[in-house]
Amino acid sequence: MQRTWPIFVAAFGATYTFSIGNVTAPRLGPELGASRGEVALVLAAFAVSFAAGLILAGRLGDRYGRRQLLAIGLLALALTSALAAAAPGLWWLVAARILQGAASAIVMPQTLAIIQTSAGGPAQARGIAAFTASSGVGTVAGQILGGLVMGLSLPFAGWRGAVLTSAIPSVVALLGARRLHAHPPNGTERPDLGGALRVGIPLLALVAGLSLGSATSWTWWTLTLVALGLLGLYGFWLNQVRRELAGRPVLVAPSVLRLPALRLGLAMALLLFAAYGAFTYEYSMLTQVGLGLTPVQSGLTLTAFAGTFVLTGLRMPHIVARFGNRTMELAAGLLIAGSLVLGVASWFTQGKGAATWIACFEVIAVFLGAAQASQYGPLVGTVMAAVPDRVAGLAGGLFTTAQQASLGLGIATIGGIFGALAPSQGWEHAFAFALGIQVVTTALFWILARRLRTRPRGFDAHIAPGTRHNTEMVD
Repeated sequence: MQRTWPIFVAAFGATYTFSIGNVTAPRLGPELGASRGEVALVLAAFAVSFAAGLILAGRLGDRYGRRQLLAIGLLALALTSALAAAAPGLWWLVAARILQGAASAIVMPQTLAIIQTSAGGPAQARGIAAFTASSGVGTVAGQILGGLVMGLSLPFAGWRGAVLTSAIPSVVALLGARRLHAHPPNGTERPDLGGALRVGIPLLALVAGLSLGSATSWTWWTLTLVALGLLGLYGFWLNQVRRELAGRPVLVAPSVLRLPALRLGLAMALLLFAAYGAFTYEYSMLTQVGLGLTPVQSGLTLTAFAGTFVLTGLRMPHIVARFGNRTMELAAGLLIAGSLVLGVASWFTQGKGAATWIACFEVIAVFLGAAQASQYGPLVGTVMAAVPDRVAGLAGGLFTTAQQASLGLGIATIGGIFGALAPSQGWEHAFAFALGIQVVTTALFWILARRLRTRPRGFDAHIAPGTRHNTEMVD
């Protein structure tokens, strides 16, 4: 664990970079002349680029060496963070965020793969728990530290200074990367570079259409982007099936998804992170625009949530030992209850001032932080255990692809509904409605978690051998 500290700093930096976008979002509109949809696109562009490159980066790490790919990604993330901070206009910022997402995509699957292959048993469980906590800290630290930087009275502060801070964790992790064990490259096939473009371009078109749709009253071109995105993703899947049947390299091996635990885990990740991505975006808009808090105040209000999330993540091995495979179900139930209470509180505190809403949120946030950490932690272990160690990079890429794609889609869809309702219904009422959608997604998560726990004995066993054979054949 002592030698792997750069892994956890790198995981922190990748999620911190995404979170910085949320806290700066309310300032982008006035300073860059961006509409709500364009601001959402800035945030989603990072997540989409992140998602599109993850699986390819995981396969590249498996083939060329994970420490080498990690160092390249960290250097790229530091440089692209500087580009984003210096962006002269909205579309330059969108382009820079796409590059930031691509750099983060190189980093993240290497971190999970190194943890998976460096230790086993209790040590691996502790490593995954530390990774979960680091990723969670990065997400909430972006809100808190970004707000603090934006509140400084310095010549180069504001949203640009906050964005520039995302280069710091990358530089620190890069300095320590040489301490990591160098895993030998694995595999000889040329990775499916074309597959990355086939999934990345349609995904970007889909999220762009969803982000801009509500702000433009769903004009024909936003609907066209959504349709082209969906058709492109379907075409990508058919292409991957054909390539695997022909024994050619693929980006996503369809045979790997025959593992029931992996399929359910990825579906659960989609539900969990779509709601979470929307929640963090809505929180920033509500507190800074609706309630009139400064970025510093908005960030500090998340302290209780952040602290509970981190502490719960660090205690995850003990929590799982206590509650076993029911942990995620219990966590989902707690999150449903907390979301309902916060929704009711938000509804009835509209027009009563920021202090009343903050007081309610601070109490409920403790339960929300514990619940979300208890969903996320066991889920990572489930997905990483579903495939052999030799394709750990692919497994990390699959999970973090689902995570990042759903963060972007959550902002574009649930966040879009929130943004459309806020002007007419009020910020607190719109937030309560969005929390109602999160209750639905969490209920679906609970159903899948129960199905994962109660699946028939041996159900994975008769599929897993064939899956491993097919994976080895195309890797």
